[in-house]
Amino acid sequence: MNFSELLAHYQFPESVKNILNSHGIKDLYPPQEEAVKAGVIDGKNLLLSVPTAAGKTLIAELCMLKSILQNNGRCLYIAPLKALVSEKCEDFQNKYSPLGINIGSASSDSDNSDKVLSRYQILVATAEKVDALLRSRAKWLIDSLSVVVIDEIHFLNDASRGPTLEILTARIRQLNPKVQIIALSATVSNAREMAVWLNAELVSSSWRPIPLKEGIYMNEEIKFHNSVTREIKEDASQDVSKLTSDTVRSKGQVLVFVNSRKSSHAASREITGSVSKLLTPEEKKELAILADEIVGAPSSATKICRQLGDVVKHGVAFHHAGLKPDQRKLVENNFKKNLIKAICSTPTLAAGVNLPARRVIMRDYKRFESGLGSSFIPVSEYKQCAGRAGRPQFDTYGEAVLIAKTLGESKALVDRYIKASPEPVYSKLGNQAALRFHILASIAGGYVHDMNDTFEFLSHTFLSHQRLIPNLLDTIGDVFDFLSKEGFIEKNGFRFNATPFGQCTSRLYIDPATAIVLRDGLQKIHQGKSFSGIGILHMLACCPDSPLLKPGKSDTEDIEFFISNYQDELILTERELPQLENFIMFLSVAKTTMMMAKWIEEEKEETICDKFGIGPGDIYRHMESTLWLLHATLTFAELFNFENLTWPLAHLKNRVQYGVKEELTELTQLKGVGRVRARNLFEKGFKNFADLKKADLDELSEIDKIGKTLAKEILQQLSKPGRDFPDSNLSRLLKNN
Repeated sequence: MNFSELLAHYQFPESVKNILNSHGIKDLYPPQEEAVKAGVIDGKNLLLSVPTAAGKTLIAELCMLKSILQNNGRCLYIAPLKALVSEKCEDFQNKYSPLGINIGSASSDSDNSDKVLSRYQILVATAEKVDALLRSRAKWLIDSLSVVVIDEIHFLNDASRGPTLEILTARIRQLNPKVQIIALSATVSNAREMAVWLNAELVSSSWRPIPLKEGIYMNEEIKFHNSVTREIKEDASQDVSKLTSDTVRSKGQVLVFVNSRKSSHAASREITGSVSKLLTPEEKKELAILADEIVGAPSSATKICRQLGDVVKHGVAFHHAGLKPDQRKLVENNFKKNLIKAICSTPTLAAGVNLPARRVIMRDYKRFESGLGSSFIPVSEYKQCAGRAGRPQFDTYGEAVLIAKTLGESKALVDRYIKASPEPVYSKLGNQAALRFHILASIAGGYVHDMNDTFEFLSHTFLSHQRLIPNLLDTIGDVFDFLSKEGFIEKNGFRFNATPFGQCTSRLYIDPATAIVLRDGLQKIHQGKSFSGIGILHMLACCPDSPLLKPGKSDTEDIEFFISNYQDELILTERELPQLENFIMFLSVAKTTMMMAKWIEEEKEETICDKFGIGPGDIYRHMESTLWLLHATLTFAELFNFENLTWPLAHLKNRVQYGVKEELTELTQLKGVGRVRARNLFEKGFKNFADLKKADLDELSEIDKIGKTLAKEILQQLSKPGRDFPDSNLSRLLKNN
């Protein structure tokens, strides 16, 4: 059955065929044909385990389209990362909005309300967002789903995201046994085991639309696994530069994977000379404009921004989580346009963004692991990176190249990575922290009421299927004891119910251990401990949900000096938090507190980045995490009737959001006024709303970074009758409190 016959057989309208043809889809790939023969279009569950670009998503799309167009169904597409959610949603909208299908996304708590999300016929979301919706028992999600697509289901193997993905998969199947499950995965060695767990047909294949050549580079030649050898004769001193130049010269693009952010910076600088001389004059002009856009205003640009701009001028970029989201997006988009020729990155890029290249260079196959030293990366990670080789519609082949120095090393790399199969996927739900997190949510959501209910539900998880915990009922009992002792649940007759504290913790989507830290800290302040912004920031950094900065060898003296200065302001100490007795943890918590303290004291981003060895993207990630934990702290203050704490906590939340000292909190409530503009206004004598109301337009317009347009907006905000505060997060928070 060819593609046209398939669409006709399943009565797809001609408009679907036209849309797919316009996107270059006219024939089925072999794995797609197998999936159709397995009955996936007829509604059977399917696990499709194939390499990157082998057409997994199209099969899911056809199933969703059939359900929506023929049965008025509702579909859920679960992706593991926010970047993938955004990418898939945009792709689906571009393709299928002309059919009248309402498509939307959700990847964070601030996304649209349940009422808005319920209108989408295809909702693309992260596992965490779907889990949060299930906790709130969103009726539209539970009752009306017809197709659920789980993209990258091998993320079950991820310690941080895997448990949530596993729980929601089991929960959806429990609540709606008729829903069709389509799981998409990279090739894994235990795909059959995963398919049995999902009660799904299995299609597993190593077929790729663009052939992949895997080989080892040594002594100016690549020896591919099929014994073909290719000489690399380029005028460059470094191996990566030679391989990159060879690719770009033949109109290809390159991804270079290294073991650290610092290495990505160094590698990108190393190859600029080789790439730059191959650029056209027009490309150099475009890249100069792009570099200026990436750097932004010179007064606010950090060292990393300038470093990125410097290499982008030459057609090269580095990419990692230390960059701001808009910078990463600019790099990705211009790589897709073939303006940027090479990207140097850590392997996280391979998992998070669809960026194929002619040649993938694995410069580093070892990285430092805490407690283990220098360790080999997993085979699955190598395969994920290698799978990015080959640009559809541009290349007739892709190359994945490892670099070796000796013949012995070359042979070892072939055996370890090229000939090897990816590691099997194992459930990560057995971790005590993961179990208490999800068992509390199950009780709070009314899905289970006792240990037997919980055991029965967990028996449907991949954890139980793999029999990783032989005494699962005893483990569940330990979790119930913990939750009961700490006041998250209480027994009522033969049933357990979540207390208000437990309900609140589940809705906030935080670890119960985090909730305990926040509760105990608030109680200490309520009982007489002085409120301190530094003390609160330290308390938040002590929470398991807080990301932490890694301490370096040179940090110890500064950290100990900081702690000694603020010892009296700390709310919870080593005696109350046993985890702080671990010296490395103590240093990490303190360093994170120091960084956030610098942020709310208006330290420049560049200074913070230099002092703490981080990127601007890290600052904003920590800021967002701290804001969420402050929101949780405020919610608990309300729950426990600590009304005297709501104002100072709201005040601190505003400082964290904008990175300002106390004196600027009122000014930052103005739309369009952040830390820099607020400081400029303050220095010119406009210290509050009362001062601004007396100002005239020309006077405000002349202030640096304000200008006439924003000055007008500021005066309009202040002139609205009957309102003391313009719309802002803080004003809404204060109204709620």
